Amino acid sequence: MIDSLISIIMPAYRCEKTVEESVRSIQTQTYGNWELIIVDDGSPDNTPAVLARLAAKDSRIRVITLEKNEGVASARNHAAEAASGDWIAFLDSDDIWLPEKLERQLSLAEETGAQFLYTGAACINEHSQKTGREFSVPRVVTYRSLLYSTDIICSTVVMRKEFFLRHPMERSDLHEDYICWLSILREGLTAYGIEEPLILYRITESSKSGNKLKSAAMMWRTYQHIGLNPLHAAWCFINYGIHGVLRYWL
Repeated sequence: MIDSLISIIMPAYRCEKTVEESVRSIQTQTYGNWELIIVDDGSPDNTPAVLARLAAKDSRIRVITLEKNEGVASARNHAAEAASGDWIAFLDSDDIWLPEKLERQLSLAEETGAQFLYTGAACINEHSQKTGREFSVPRVVTYRSLLYSTDIICSTVVMRKEFFLRHPMERSDLHEDYICWLSILREGLTAYGIEEPLILYRITESSKSGNKLKSAAMMWRTYQHIGLNPLHAAWCFINYGIHGVLRYWL
């Protein structure tokens, strides 16, 4: 199996209640060759103290502190620039990995030659309780297929760092990760998925995914931002809506 250093990127903002559980899910991975770069994005709560305590206990954890809140896209970019590994992985500070997540993805990368990988997810609520909702994913995703869906959840992604550095995230006010994935896949890359839910994905009313109307409005603006003409954007948005109904309610 691939034995490369994986640099794990974690933006942190107002996450004093959840970040320790997220970090613990990294520390219990069956794949151990990793570093964790946490970017404190100007948190006004007790998050900095929690991060300092976690870093003091594990030399694989580094904390970057931003003086003011720059948004999740910028925080991830700062972490990627500081990453030492050839591979990067993303984990948000309120999501949780299952123990074999990294090992399974690296095995798939070795088997297929994939350089961009993702997995399915099971949803949890603010109390870390499973809601019963799981997000299945297709075996492969291309630029064209991703235009019509949001199958790739950020906390499931592992990719070669070079792709992310060429296409850093932007527009935290939109679906910043989705814009990034499209930019990368537009190079002709194919992303490979593991259909099983290997992460616990937290959805709350305040999250982008939790507020469906807000998320839909952001998606429409995202299509405009990436330069789709109005007719193409409308067709993609209709398919996105159908996919969302199937994903969240059926």
